[in-house]
Amino acid sequence: MSGELAMNLWGSRFGVLTIILTGAITATAIVGQQYAACAKTAEEIAQVATLSTVEVNNTLGFATSGSGVIIAKQGNIYTVLTANHVVASLAQEYSIRTHLEKNYRAIRIQRLPKNDRDIDLALIQFYSRENYPVAPIGESKRAVVGSTIYVAGYPLPIASWYERKLEFTAGIVSSRLDRASSGYGLRYQAVTRRGMSGGPVFDADGTVVGIHGQGDTVGTVIGQWNGQIEEIKTGLNAAIPIDSLMSLRSQAKPNGFDILSNISIQRGYSQTQSNLGPGGFVCDTSTGEPMTVYQNPQGFREPWIRWNSNFFSDSGYDPLTRCKQVTQRLENYSRNKQLNYVTVGTVNNQKVICTSSRVNGPCEGLIYTLRRDQDPAPALSSFFVWLGNQKARPSLFESSTPVYINVGERLGLDVSEP
Repeated sequence: MSGELAMNLWGSRFGVLTIILTGAITATAIVGQQYAACAKTAEEIAQVATLSTVEVNNTLGFATSGSGVIIAKQGNIYTVLTANHVVASLAQEYSIRTHLEKNYRAIRIQRLPKNDRDIDLALIQFYSRENYPVAPIGESKRAVVGSTIYVAGYPLPIASWYERKLEFTAGIVSSRLDRASSGYGLRYQAVTRRGMSGGPVFDADGTVVGIHGQGDTVGTVIGQWNGQIEEIKTGLNAAIPIDSLMSLRSQAKPNGFDILSNISIQRGYSQTQSNLGPGGFVCDTSTGEPMTVYQNPQGFREPWIRWNSNFFSDSGYDPLTRCKQVTQRLENYSRNKQLNYVTVGTVNNQKVICTSSRVNGPCEGLIYTLRRDQDPAPALSSFFVWLGNQKARPSLFESSTPVYINVGERLGLDVSEP
């Protein structure tokens, strides 16, 4: 049966659905492992840092290089946040090197300070067809004195034959300053080195709360390996709170060449805000990308849907927004015992993925709409992460009639046919 004919048959039965969510997003299946529902471990945060932290290099070599973090993606254009002093020179060309050891030319740089005392931040954009995670942005006001933080960055090599490698160090917030030169009001104790300037500072929930850029020193020494003058650091450092960037963004007026006001920034969430009690669905950003996750009553989480398309971001439906909306719908259906089967159909000429109480039954609850050019059959067959290893399960019905996926069985519900 052709895809067009099948869609017409499905659409004829879905008169029950009356509410259509405008916009669409693509759900791409990945194979994931279950992980415990607890506060983020250092290993989990390090994984986010590894995938989203980058090197910021220039034509003069390592001497003045720094670090940065990917904070936005629009199509194949990525935006990196770094310290402005890392890219301050207008006479140099800059490039980004990712964890995949691939180099990309900076296609646009926006330096945010207007004078030497302004906030020491800059934005860099590069083009890539690779899929790099975006670091979730947190709230730096939550980084109170005594709280745990983690600093990521690429320190300069101590010898010319060494490569730059990511360093991930832990520390605690030591003080907060209301007024600080160049915006460095978040201070902490952690091990850092030259070259880590511009790198992200994460909180215990795995969200970016600052951009590292300063370290107290008490003198200098001659490096044993490179013969260069090296600073002796005390271990006390400073970052620009991420709330400062968000404040600047709220004041910016969009124009064709402004990066800050034209990008969609993904907000993370506090782990304490996602306590689901005995179980349920949550929009998780701990991997750097929004993901719908199901937590079972035993406290384990399983990835269900990964959101990575910005197809309708210009209409306000960025990946994080869609993750939150669809996750809430799944949670409501689950609590009302309406999440038995998932299928696909058309309503008002819109292709939709929806719920049904039985095989070959009508569409009863909207999950989300598909793009007009999207083939519904493969979209549905790759909708859930766990289908990657479950395509041979008898709960996946494939025939000349629409496909019905038995999600109730996945949730441990009794959805046997009467």
